[in-house]
Amino acid sequence: MSCDRGDREVRALRFSGNREFTPLALAATVATVPSTYAGLPVVGERKCLDPVEFARDVQRLTTLYRRRGFPDVKVDTVVTTRRPGVIEVTFAITEGEPMRVTAFALRGADRDPDVGEASRDFPLRVGGVFDRGALEVGRDTLVRRLRNKGWPQAEALLAYTTDIPKHTADVEVTVVPGTRARLGRITLNVDTTGGPRRMSDLNIRRTLALQSGDWFSARAIIDAQRNLYQTDAFQRVDLQPDTLQPPGDSIVNLVATLIEGDRWALRGGLGWATLDCFRMQGALTDRDFLPYAQRLELTGRISKIGIGAPLDGAQNLCQGQANSDPYSRTLNYYTAMTVSQPVRAGQTRIPTLTVFSSTLSEYKAFLRRTPIGGALSITDPFQSRLPSTLSYSIELGRTEAEPAFFCAVFNACDAEARGFLQRNNRLAALEYSVSRSRVNDPLRPSSGTSVRMTLRHASTLIGSDDSQQFNRGTGDFTWYRSLRGGSTLTAHVRGGLVYGGGTSLSLQRFIPPQERLYAGGPTTVRGFRQNELGPAVYIVDKYRAVVESGRTVYRADSGSVAERVVPTGGNTLIVGNLEWQVPSPVAPRLLQLAMFADGGRLWNRGSGSGSGSTAQSLADEGPAVKITPGMGVRIVSPFGAIRIDLGYNPYRLPAGAAYYNAPLQAGIAPLYCVSPGNALTVTTSSGGAPPAQETGACPSSFRPMRSIGFLSRLNPSIWIGQAF
Repeated sequence: MSCDRGDREVRALRFSGNREFTPLALAATVATVPSTYAGLPVVGERKCLDPVEFARDVQRLTTLYRRRGFPDVKVDTVVTTRRPGVIEVTFAITEGEPMRVTAFALRGADRDPDVGEASRDFPLRVGGVFDRGALEVGRDTLVRRLRNKGWPQAEALLAYTTDIPKHTADVEVTVVPGTRARLGRITLNVDTTGGPRRMSDLNIRRTLALQSGDWFSARAIIDAQRNLYQTDAFQRVDLQPDTLQPPGDSIVNLVATLIEGDRWALRGGLGWATLDCFRMQGALTDRDFLPYAQRLELTGRISKIGIGAPLDGAQNLCQGQANSDPYSRTLNYYTAMTVSQPVRAGQTRIPTLTVFSSTLSEYKAFLRRTPIGGALSITDPFQSRLPSTLSYSIELGRTEAEPAFFCAVFNACDAEARGFLQRNNRLAALEYSVSRSRVNDPLRPSSGTSVRMTLRHASTLIGSDDSQQFNRGTGDFTWYRSLRGGSTLTAHVRGGLVYGGGTSLSLQRFIPPQERLYAGGPTTVRGFRQNELGPAVYIVDKYRAVVESGRTVYRADSGSVAERVVPTGGNTLIVGNLEWQVPSPVAPRLLQLAMFADGGRLWNRGSGSGSGSTAQSLADEGPAVKITPGMGVRIVSPFGAIRIDLGYNPYRLPAGAAYYNAPLQAGIAPLYCVSPGNALTVTTSSGGAPPAQETGACPSSFRPMRSIGFLSRLNPSIWIGQAF
């Protein structure tokens, strides 16, 4: 209980003598709890001793042990005073000799093979502890299995005798299955609330996936109700056996009482984000578009409103970080038409077909334009126990990136070579994703685990262009652990690999920029700005011409400023996060404080992902993993936690190739390598054309200057929902 004046604070709670149950299980049984300070005197909550509940805790523990087969259990208490007003409580348990099962009979299970199958793995056996809780669980499991195999009136009767002095028990379970029944007539009573019928009887029966003549199954009836609810076409679904038929009949008629909802649904939203500025989204849904209750959904999303042309009239309302990104100057959008089957018999292999068009950008990395594309996805394609999706997508589009990106990564330094890479290409990809979530709360998890894995393949065998071939695999694992005082420990690991070449695992083949791996930002390593962990090239503001042995070369010097950082991504990624959240001393139900440490590395294996020698010079510097600590605040909201983080980055920017975007001259805007130590000769061109630079690798020798002040090394970020 909470503490008032004169109460004794419980500083520690202990258990001794317990072998059958763990201290954690016993602590969950009693009402007495210790104070929680989470290691900091100013964080946590004081808990004091309640004498009434303390006495009841002894009875709670005694009842627990006796019910689980320990009739001689003794529970004593030891209260130790550490200082005035502060105590430690110990429950001293003497478990005694357990009561053993000396005889066990399961009667009636041999009358039918299916009854015997339902009786398998009963939790009590001769020689085991006589656990009444396990006995009741075994009975409930047996009855549930029988009612799912065709016996709607199945019961299991329990009987046992105990000999306390001898610590023995004789147990008897009698199976009374009753009459096995099949499904008969299924009657539909549909209330349209005064309007016309929106879903036909044929579609309703197909969605129910129940057939007359099937064995009765309570589970199948529950699944049928869920099927109808998942169509979103009904406000209420009630599926019950007909009460007018005599009990024990071998035919069970069902009555489905349904109240229809709205066929059409419209929803939308408006928001603001760090990199997207203003954004909008909306969806229009037809819940009975085609037979089988097919759902039609028209969706649209727009972002970069305020900074992206043609809706670029509110730059002052957007964050400067977004204003400096050349790919945020174009309005991002996504429009799609999706036809899906929300439910199907057995809930397996549910198809979804989507046709879409989009323009999407990745911060400082690329802009992807897709005039037309389509995707076909199937849920649970292999009928595994884990939720999974197999999808095939094909799209016609092009990816735009900084000229320096293509020059450094793919050795395409002239306009003609870049034009080839940026033309419309056909990208066909086969993707398989699987996930498993075992968390206690999807919005604010405090215990459990979450696993996600995605494999993606593109090659000419499945319809992709020769220049759009790759193999990509990514995986995430997140672990949540609830600690004392309402604090939560979260650990997360993310990894990824990319190979070029489609059907061949090659490190030398072209990998589309949008399929490369990127890191840095609020969902990976928070000490780095978005996508700025790993290899990068730089666009500088000036250079100087140097004459060596009669040759002219361009080089940046210490006075050159990097106007833009261009993340080039990598083909190998590893990221780890460790975060500890504790309730805030002020408004603990609304606010939580967080301390975290993020680490990661993004690099190019072998000679890099590019096709030229320049890519080799972009290999990340050294094997060191970059670690950035930080602190943050979590604000509770109906749609998930609002995360405000401040990460500390002690590292210098990585060395990379430096380029200068020269002004347009005679219709040509040349891109010059100006890295320190550059040896590419520049020659004067005729006809008013700009000087030409010979082709070759641009050294990764330029490292921008960075302020050494503490505040300049802090990177703020905002995110809504779980970051990983």
